[in-house]
Amino acid sequence: MNRVLFRMDGHSQMGLGHLMRCLALAQHLQAEDIDVTFAVLPGTVPFCRARHDWVGAVLTIPEGLTQQDEIAWLNQQPAFQQADIVVLDGYQFNEIYRQALKQTGCQLALFDDNNNSGMLHADLVINGAANAEQLGYNLSAPGAKYCLGEKFRVLRREFTYAETSWAKRNSLLITMGGSDPANLTLPLLKALDSAGADMPIRVITGAAYPWLGQLQAFWAKTNLVVQHIQDCQQMADAYCHAKLVVSAAGGSQYELQATASPAFLLVVADNQAEATFYTAGQHWCRAVDCRQRVDFVALTQQVLALWQDKQALQSMHTKAMHLADLDGASRIITTMMRL
Repeated sequence: MNRVLFRMDGHSQMGLGHLMRCLALAQHLQAEDIDVTFAVLPGTVPFCRARHDWVGAVLTIPEGLTQQDEIAWLNQQPAFQQADIVVLDGYQFNEIYRQALKQTGCQLALFDDNNNSGMLHADLVINGAANAEQLGYNLSAPGAKYCLGEKFRVLRREFTYAETSWAKRNSLLITMGGSDPANLTLPLLKALDSAGADMPIRVITGAAYPWLGQLQAFWAKTNLVVQHIQDCQQMADAYCHAKLVVSAAGGSQYELQATASPAFLLVVADNQAEATFYTAGQHWCRAVDCRQRVDFVALTQQVLALWQDKQALQSMHTKAMHLADLDGASRIITTMMRL
């Protein structure tokens, strides 16, 4: 295997998550001297260029193509023709798209989360969720190779080398992903302010966060001790300095586990629920269902209570440290080689 092409997109919060896990696998592929190319729409290109840890070439797909025309266009590109494996990641790529892509003759690897989108037409299925082996991939992708479960979680290389000791942790970290689609950051901060929270707080907002003006207005009047970082690109370091993290659920939970960071995981989408509540059963994090409504006062009370419970926090940290497995990408690459 010499070349891998990734097709995903990064316009939405979910899309940014897909982009980041593809980037994570690409970093490990490049470390094995395997060339990588990302095929993305024009709107995703700025996100790629803004990443200091970006690897690989970027192939820009023309805007406005139908799915059929996109696959025909890809099939004419040397980067696609020369790829040993095409990796697909995104909810917008439906069964018809996957089947047409497979009919080009490519070896197709697929990142999947819930196995709820019909036949997958994949040669390799990747799902790092703890319950992935129970999702019936033998029916939706018969004959494929499978990288399923916690041993196949993909982490960017910064997380595989993170220093996770407890001694240097002193802050409460709030991070709701690239765009905070449920607008959780500001109401949570207001509730913490009203409750008189006095711990050092670090707030990280992503590149696509749309409420930056309102957040900046809040800084002018809050009594909180806050550091704000916009579009942080050293997330492993940020997690490793946090005594407690309040985070959107999703792929970040695996990064939090890798850095042994006690956390509240806020579930904002149905596709996050099953994996997140399963993870909460491992007792290094707690899950909060925010899909219908969020009681920020109650959430703040839970955060403050746990912050004061040093024994519980250290126990959560220790459990996460023992559970963390940093070799998922290597196992996936070994399986890709067998294709």
